[in-house]
Formats: sequence, C-alpha cells, structure tokens
Amino acid sequence: MADRDVIEALIATYRELNQRFRPMLAAMNAGSGSIDDPSSPLGILYQLRNRELNASQAIKEMLRGGERTILDDEGEPLLTVHQTALGLTPTVLLSQFGTAREATLAMVRDLPDQVWQEEFETPRGRMTLRAYLETLITRDREAIRALEERMGQPVPKS
Repeated sequence: MADRDVIEALIATYRELNQRFRPMLAAMNAGSGSIDDPSSPLGILYQLRNRELNASQAIKEMLRGGERTILDDEGEPLLTVHQTALGLTPTVLLSQFGTAREATLAMVRDLPDQVWQEEFETPRGRMTLRAYLETLITRDREAIRALEERMGQPVPKS
C-alpha cells in the first residue's frame, strides 16, 4: 500500500491552497501579478500548476514504462486549447493544479510498496517513485512559503 505520509502531504498542499489562499487570491484576481513574474502570486501559482501537470504526465510515463517525453517538470506543459481558453486567473490555476494533483494521486495511491521503491528515470534524475514524489512535496512547500511572503500570510506553527 502507498506510503500514507507522502499521500497526505500531497493532499495537504491542495487543501492549504484552497483554504488559506483561494479567498484572498480571488479577491485580488487582477492584482495578483503576472505569470511572467515568478515572484508574484499569479507567477507562483502558474509555476505550481505547470509543475503538477508535467509531474502527473511524467509519473504516468514512468508507470507505463514507455518513452519519456517530460524531461523537465518545471517547463511549460503541453496544454489543450480548452485549458488555455479558460484564462489564467488564480482560481483557474488553482483548479487546474487540483485536477492534475488528483490525477497524480489516482495513479499512485494504490500502488504496491515495491513500485514505490522502484527506481525510475524522473524529470529530477534517477530515483524511486517515493523520492520523486517527495521532491514535489518539497517544492510545494517552497511555493506556499513564497505565497505567504508575497501575500503577508502568517506562517503556521508546526
């Protein structure tokens, strides 16, 4: 069975983004910066969404054992016309991130332990699936810290 701590941490990111940041981001909407400014709230969400779309696709490729097309999970993802036509508001980016995160969770949550410990070529180099997912969690936390700093949110006590 999947490593619960990793699954819970992946879920916690989306929960925290929705509970703590969605209301403020929705209120800011146009004032949340530009996707071209990676330090603005919109830029941070854009990078977070892109990474999750790419990571979800990369995990699918790893598990299928096919050709790797995602070599860098921080790059621009391939998007459908529908995804880009929605616009790049904070609410849309959060929703797209959530959809991609759920796809990631659906693929990994019921995998047997041996798959979690199997090494794959990932966008972060050769590592186990668990280690790759932990890189996502670490980068999620960095994005949340950056949002806290940009939006004046208090950092919760651990």
